[in-house]
Amino acid sequence: MSGFNLDNYVDVPTRLNLALKKYPDLRIQETAREVIEMPDKSCFIRCTVTVWRDQTDPIPAIASACEIYPGRTPYTKMSENEVGYTSALGRALGYMGFGINKSIASRDEIEAAQSRQPTGRLAPVVQINDVEQPFESDGASPYASPKQLGLIRVLASKQGLSNDQLKEFCTNVVARPVMSSKELTKAEVSKVIDALKLSEPEL
Repeated sequence: MSGFNLDNYVDVPTRLNLALKKYPDLRIQETAREVIEMPDKSCFIRCTVTVWRDQTDPIPAIASACEIYPGRTPYTKMSENEVGYTSALGRALGYMGFGINKSIASRDEIEAAQSRQPTGRLAPVVQINDVEQPFESDGASPYASPKQLGLIRVLASKQGLSNDQLKEFCTNVVARPVMSSKELTKAEVSKVIDALKLSEPEL
């Protein structure tokens, strides 16, 4: 693929500059990193990023990209995380409509892909970490604050609750299906915190 024409592919810095011009308050979070082992024992690092247009963005763009580990070229070896997150960011910005005149893939992603020769199929998708808003809350949002969500995790961890068990606990407390703690409103999160405190084992 050394002669592959990259002229129609936009690199990630260009996409990011375009996004920042339109959304000056844009925020980016490196949300998750997972190591995936293939049936042939080869490994990939899957990197996930979340992009908020501004602090009121109700549906941020979330994208993932996989990078083979260890990298097979000087461009990727020892920089697998950086390459993976850059590719994921390029895809997230592409989902937002920046620099996709030919492909959702960025120039950076295509260049990285030229050095990869993966085999087999990816393992089943595992749960992505809960996404927390990186903005300071002005109190107007009806949803739980990062501080409240952090307290829930601390209380759940003290009781040895897994993510799935915590979801079930939240579902029972608020009497509706809960797939992620970030779905909880401030009122619901207060109920869950109170219930977790009441269920703490006595010392």
